[in-house]
Amino acid sequence: MADRLMLMQAIATAAALTFSAGSSAQTLIDPTRPPLDLIAAAAGTAKGETGTPRLESILLSSTRKGAIVNGQYVPLGGSYGKATLIDVTATGVTLKTGRKLEVLKLYPPLAKPSAAFGAGEEPEKVVKRP
Repeated sequence: MADRLMLMQAIATAAALTFSAGSSAQTLIDPTRPPLDLIAAAAGTAKGETGTPRLESILLSSTRKGAIVNGQYVPLGGSYGKATLIDVTATGVTLKTGRKLEVLKLYPPLAKPSAAFGAGEEPEKVVKRP
């Protein structure tokens, strides 16, 4: 009888722990995940909603050159839509459509420097010592 009572208590304790664990669990947030508005904008661009090609990655090696444009791998000389990839550098690629050239940069230029780094201030003079 005592064994049966201990078994029932063990089952009740296990059930209570199982059901209470889900209700008190805290959701963990990935600190490296970009903000939701950036994710939505990237998803919209990847689906081609903007109509302009977006350079995502550049692949340079001794055996091949290419780029990933809107999720599609395009080798040097290959085509993306009606455009042909004619140049690949470490920072950008050039697409040619008819006579029109379009340069896609991997890192677009910054709009303005951050105030945290002394924007608007004169750079400090560097004194070289012998």
